[in-house]
Amino acid sequence: METPVDASLRSVPSLDELKRKWFIPIDGDCQDGVPCHRGPSCGSSALTTASDRNTVTPLLDGKDYMRTWHERLLALHGTPEAELYHSGWRFETVRALGETAPESEVLDALAEAAQRGVSPYVLACGNLRCRRFNQAAVKTLRSRGIRTARLDSRYPLRGSNHQKFTVFRSRNSASVILGSADIARTRWDSYDHLAINPDRHPTLGEQTHELAVSIEGPAVADLAETFRERWNDPGGGARRPRLRPATAIARPSSSPQPEGAHSVQVLRTYGITSSVTGYSWSPIGEFTIWASYLKAIKAASSYIYIEDQYFLPFCWPPGHARSGPSRETDIVYQLGEAMKRGVTVLLTISSKKTTPWYPFQKYQRDVGLNYLRSVRDAGSRGDVIAASLQSDGGDVYVHSKLMIVDDEFVSVGSANVTRRSMSTDGELQVGIVDAENALARDLRARLWAQHSGLPATDFTDPLLALPRFKRSVTTRSGHLTPYPANPLATHPRTSSAPPPPRGHAAFIRLAIDPYAGPRHLLR
Repeated sequence: METPVDASLRSVPSLDELKRKWFIPIDGDCQDGVPCHRGPSCGSSALTTASDRNTVTPLLDGKDYMRTWHERLLALHGTPEAELYHSGWRFETVRALGETAPESEVLDALAEAAQRGVSPYVLACGNLRCRRFNQAAVKTLRSRGIRTARLDSRYPLRGSNHQKFTVFRSRNSASVILGSADIARTRWDSYDHLAINPDRHPTLGEQTHELAVSIEGPAVADLAETFRERWNDPGGGARRPRLRPATAIARPSSSPQPEGAHSVQVLRTYGITSSVTGYSWSPIGEFTIWASYLKAIKAASSYIYIEDQYFLPFCWPPGHARSGPSRETDIVYQLGEAMKRGVTVLLTISSKKTTPWYPFQKYQRDVGLNYLRSVRDAGSRGDVIAASLQSDGGDVYVHSKLMIVDDEFVSVGSANVTRRSMSTDGELQVGIVDAENALARDLRARLWAQHSGLPATDFTDPLLALPRFKRSVTTRSGHLTPYPANPLATHPRTSSAPPPPRGHAAFIRLAIDPYAGPRHLLR
């Protein structure tokens, strides 16, 4: 029997009620066991707890994201005090408008913008997995006269800088684009996810689903400050040096304040390192994304929808099989607790084989999903539905990082449901509520329509949307298909189940899901 969504979703709480319900207090205390504080800003004003009157616009898939990025860059040409701040895990030459539009090549566009008065600042990750792409891009930009581009290797051992956002600002305008997508050839794709797309790179492009948002309003100042404090930070030593001495960004962060309906809370992850090998605030780190996820899951009353690249229970043994803080702060475990309260968990997660370590990732993911199914089978009032995406007979790589809860709260950015994203890698996420209480509902309906091939109006009414999404997964409507979980991947393991891949525990702990968070959460 299908579980209907709670009728309370039809009521519209006030903006203050929504903020109290969904936003975390960033005051140094703990939220569900996870510290809620920020490191000191680098000679600048601290970030706000949250800001009102923003306008947030979703951007679906790489085509929308890169087109908007290119348009915002062109709009800066010739404007007074124009600056661009870009942070990315991977940054390389790519045609923002597709392979058939050579005039939109990103590195050329940045060089032209610099000639037209724009000051670009680029921070590209120095992690070994992406260094060769990023180093080539930095070298190209420097050869074109842009000295303010460099690699950033200030992060915990086995970590990375994974924040993906761009600030476009001038004296009279300011906006940010942030989300899951990199400016890279692997991330350009359109809504239809065709196997062969003339506008996608023929060998380095792939079928991939992305999600980003454009933000205008006071939140831009907090996001610009996130970049500015990283750029200006004096951290970095012999093991984590700056590429070259960099020109400081002196102008304080500010932005025009349009009368939008959206309230935004900026959330981040910075793992714990020393101030010599990381940022100056690295000894205390920041884990506000993790705290926000836990608060939202515990506040849910009807449904939780997640799109995620990994969706892994933390560590090995997985969180649900542990005790103490390491279980209570595990996101998959808390989703199971929500199901016991009657919350339906809906997942769109990747099943595409993309890396040599995919078997370890999939086994870990399947263990977590099978745990949630065991909670359902034990009689929980909530259900769990897991989908993947396919198109033209091939798997679509789900690269988005999104959570929508109860048609009231949206969390979107660069962070995956992994211990790495919550504790180790540099990540950036925003939590969003709105006075009109429409963004979460409309985004959910739009995504489910795109995935299922059905009209968005079929998913507007929350009482009908959840069972229709479940039916769409079961019947393989549009791009949707059931996620292919191995039912024998469980922990504790049954007597008939094969063991996990050889070396699974070490590979999860050291390579796939390292930890650089507070020590007390390991217990």
